[in-house]
Amino acid sequence: MSSFATSPAAEPVAPWWRRLGEFLREQWIFAGLLGLLWCGDTLGLLSNRSAALIPGVTAMALLAIAGRRAPLRCGLAAAVVLCGTTMVGRLTGAYFLSLGLANITPTENLAGLLLVLYLFRYHPLRKAVPVTAVLVVACVASVLVRTGSSVVFPSNEIGQTLSFGFLQLMLTVGTGMYLRSWQPAQEEVRDTPLRALVRRQWPVIAVLSVLVFLEFTKKGDNSLLVSLILLLCGVVLSVLAVFGPIRPFEAAVLGSTALVLTALVMRFWGLEASVSMIGGVPLASTGAGMLLVTYATRHAEPQRAVWAGAALVGSALFALFVMPVDSSSLDDWDGFLQPVFTGGLLLVISVGTGMYFRARDSERAKTVHSAVSDAQQAERMALARELHDVVAHHVTGIVVQAQAAQMVAEKNPKAATDALARIADSGTEALTAMRRLVASMRGAEPAGASAATEQATTDLEADLEALVEATRRVPVGYHAATTVDLRVDLGREIPPEVARSTLRVVQESLTNAEKHALNASYVQIDVRADPINVYARITDDGTAVRHKPVGGSGGYGLVGMRERIELLGGRFQAGPGEHVGWCVEAVLPLAEQNGEVGRR
Repeated sequence: MSSFATSPAAEPVAPWWRRLGEFLREQWIFAGLLGLLWCGDTLGLLSNRSAALIPGVTAMALLAIAGRRAPLRCGLAAAVVLCGTTMVGRLTGAYFLSLGLANITPTENLAGLLLVLYLFRYHPLRKAVPVTAVLVVACVASVLVRTGSSVVFPSNEIGQTLSFGFLQLMLTVGTGMYLRSWQPAQEEVRDTPLRALVRRQWPVIAVLSVLVFLEFTKKGDNSLLVSLILLLCGVVLSVLAVFGPIRPFEAAVLGSTALVLTALVMRFWGLEASVSMIGGVPLASTGAGMLLVTYATRHAEPQRAVWAGAALVGSALFALFVMPVDSSSLDDWDGFLQPVFTGGLLLVISVGTGMYFRARDSERAKTVHSAVSDAQQAERMALARELHDVVAHHVTGIVVQAQAAQMVAEKNPKAATDALARIADSGTEALTAMRRLVASMRGAEPAGASAATEQATTDLEADLEALVEATRRVPVGYHAATTVDLRVDLGREIPPEVARSTLRVVQESLTNAEKHALNASYVQIDVRADPINVYARITDDGTAVRHKPVGGSGGYGLVGMRERIELLGGRFQAGPGEHVGWCVEAVLPLAEQNGEVGRR
């Protein structure tokens, strides 16, 4: 046969406009935002006689839309387009519209952010980081060239632009990593706790990075050496704050030590720092210290949390009074009241936040522990019911047949041999039931699953017939056979849980009749169903005089049956019959509800 006959026919390719429409529908929100910004930028550039920039802005928008399918290539192409637009604008003297980033149009800004988002969402870090770095370098170079500034002596506008851009970058990278789809199992195994911590702490990293950058670019009279010392202090405390949840006490002690050493270095060299929220303490160090107090309060033991907080507060007060500042307002005692008040307010906020999250963690742990305990208890009860109803049923038959064989062994050896054969069969069935029960505990199959009596399916009538056939006692010696009369009238399919519970009630009732009913020769089983409920009634003709049951009685049979029925919202009743014997009645609702139907 020709290979062309077995190969599937090629699917017709949809027209390009239909494929484009489907592609735009996948990201209609971003496409709409880019379209609005592009219209605004185009009108603004036309009004400012800068039409030469429109092709570059348009290319950036198109690359951002196409970046969802190919973020790597689109990211590199966007960097080239951005640099080309910068050159065109520089040569033509065009006016660049901007919003947030100096001389970067809103369309270019949003397009770059979308490309970074796609990079970190759909690609691993080894590919996303280099392309993002190329985009960032192209953006920074474009800002400097378009503004006519330099990176060595940046203006205040450039400093604010870099700070705002860095904040955007960190938030976009964190969002992309948060939205990233789960990697295959082999890559999940290679994931380290450090990566998981960094992924969870990305908002903290973003905020602290912005604070460090603001500290570096803020206006003030700090010399280069002072700026470097304060920047180093802020970076050290920020790094400790990022890893604070792992070792909160140690991170707090190291942070307080770094702050004290910074104050001593500043005092020893006579370096003055510009005034911040708490004296000369850098803004990034203040934010990191608040996080360290919060983590210590939330995660550390109460005593260690107190010591960690005391170390951080003491180091802050030490830096406030020791670190020189370039303001005369702090020379007298009254000048320290405002920073002390501010520090106290920040301390209260940090401690309160830590206590709030600690209380939530404790409540969540209690809820999880309670849920696990309830689930374990429910599973134990279910297994206990299965063990009693399934295994005890077979073991009871073994004991009864063994007692009968002992009574007739001398007078009728053949009957004793037949009884031993039935004992072997019952023992095999008991072992099978036990294995299946153990398998259900290990999650291999549902509890109570066996070939005939243990697996309750929607064919309840066939299960009941198999149960009666398997449990009908064969006469041994002088013992008469017990007649079991089964009457089933269902007329509809029974849900599996209702069928299983009905089967277990009948099975346990037969076991009780064999164990407890004295001189019982007849057992009648009536099972019927209507559109609302399933009704089961089991009666025997045993005498009212009770005798010691085979193997003793644990008293759990009736309890287990009642629990099964009530879990499904039904009713259960057991007691002496109208004239003689014992009677068990159960009503199980067919609908999936909380018991209202069963009580009608």
